[in-house]
Amino acid sequence: MNKRELFHRLIFFIALMLMLIGIPFCRPFMSIGGIVLVVNWFLEGRFREKWNILISNRFLFVSLWIFLVYGLWLLFTDNYTLAWNDIWMKTPLLFMPIILATSRPLSVNEFHNLLKVYLIGVLISTIYGFSMYHLQAWSDKREIAVFISYIRFEMNLCFAVFVCMYVFFHDKKMQWQRFVLLLSLGWLIFLILYIGALTAIVMLVVVLSALLIKKAVENRRKRYRLVYSTVLVLILGAISVYTFIIVKQYYTVNFDIKTADKLSPDGNPYRHHIENGLIENGSYVFSYVCKQELVSAWEKRSDLPFDGCDIYGQHKIENTLIRYLNSKGLRKDRIGVETLKDEDITHIEQGIANVVYANRMGLKSRIYSLLWELSDYRAYGTVSGYTLPQRFELWKNALCLVEKHPVFGVGTGDVKEAFAAQLGVSDSPLKDSNKLSHNQFLLFLISFGTLGLLLILISFFYPFLASRRFKNDLFFIFFVIVISAMMTDDTFERQDGLTFFAFFNAFFLFLMPFKADE
Repeated sequence: MNKRELFHRLIFFIALMLMLIGIPFCRPFMSIGGIVLVVNWFLEGRFREKWNILISNRFLFVSLWIFLVYGLWLLFTDNYTLAWNDIWMKTPLLFMPIILATSRPLSVNEFHNLLKVYLIGVLISTIYGFSMYHLQAWSDKREIAVFISYIRFEMNLCFAVFVCMYVFFHDKKMQWQRFVLLLSLGWLIFLILYIGALTAIVMLVVVLSALLIKKAVENRRKRYRLVYSTVLVLILGAISVYTFIIVKQYYTVNFDIKTADKLSPDGNPYRHHIENGLIENGSYVFSYVCKQELVSAWEKRSDLPFDGCDIYGQHKIENTLIRYLNSKGLRKDRIGVETLKDEDITHIEQGIANVVYANRMGLKSRIYSLLWELSDYRAYGTVSGYTLPQRFELWKNALCLVEKHPVFGVGTGDVKEAFAAQLGVSDSPLKDSNKLSHNQFLLFLISFGTLGLLLILISFFYPFLASRRFKNDLFFIFFVIVISAMMTDDTFERQDGLTFFAFFNAFFLFLMPFKADE
């Protein structure tokens, strides 16, 4: 390459590094990196060569169908202002494949180095967020995701775990770097467990299962197939046993209304409200409740009023106190409140309703939180503020919209108004929340109907399968992570999620050094 080509290649790498650091860490870096990529591509020239690539690369052509669908479905929209805003946000689906496909592929060393840059971005984001969480004494561990949305943060955590392992096994040039990679891997796994990143954990399990199945199918030796199959069974078995034990501990109750005490030690009547079946930590939440003793005992332990809310103004003290006492196996009376330590009182004032939620490692608390959500949803139909019940409500309304517009959908840019109207029609508890379906495939169906969804699915899977680049483990892992994330999130409706897909999909398809028999 001459000096001019070397200069543009250097700018190209700088832009890629900005994108890789920005995806997990800094939205402005994503935007700047994208602008530099586009400007450099035009200034670089070589337009005849690039045009020949554009018209001859069928994988590039099909990968552009996603953006093409957004453009074509302008024909069905009613709100062109929102539609053009949506088109503008989706431009990475257009320029990322074109620029990366018409650029020279990376060498193995360049590929590994760029992956390390991505890991640096993840580490900066996680270490800063972890530090700020402790320095600022934030109440929710999910606030560790300072720079991007929490769900996309989990997606990056999961992918970074596998990037660490991939680079560790494929780049063996410098031992000190491999040691740093091991430390990074340990840190990422610790953080996932610490914050109870259940989405990331589920993704890890799904990816590991898919990867083991892939290895078992690809390997021709029966011995290795048996090893992969055995490891898969052991992983799924261990997870099933752990989950079974947690659920059993949570729901197993030893309570008989006939033999239960009717009076507290102070002689006041207990209330046993168990008809709703609300169970937490192996006890009926509203059994052994003596409200008059709770009021007087609480006012002696805290300055916050019993009938008020926590210090964040989110949860009622009464309900939080009852649940917290229940989680410790204490009766909801004077003795129960007096038994609490000062640390427990602080937790209640902070809105922590279960002693398990205060654990440093967040996996068990996250599972308990989901079980409570399901119990409260079943008993009272509570949806707002909950993870799973909220999704159930949104998916139900999304399917109603799909039934109304099955073939062509509502059009580009109309989905927010249409979804808000549907939530209003169904008088949903989420009707004023401005939320969407929390499932990208349902969102595609609402926007573009079955015809548009079919084109998008072809655009997703055809280049991935027909190019045989799925044989590369890291691309396969990325693809499984993205599909998993899209099942429970509107991945393309936020810059960080859309750029994550647009960049890495084009990165693996067109820049990655690749051998068909890898």
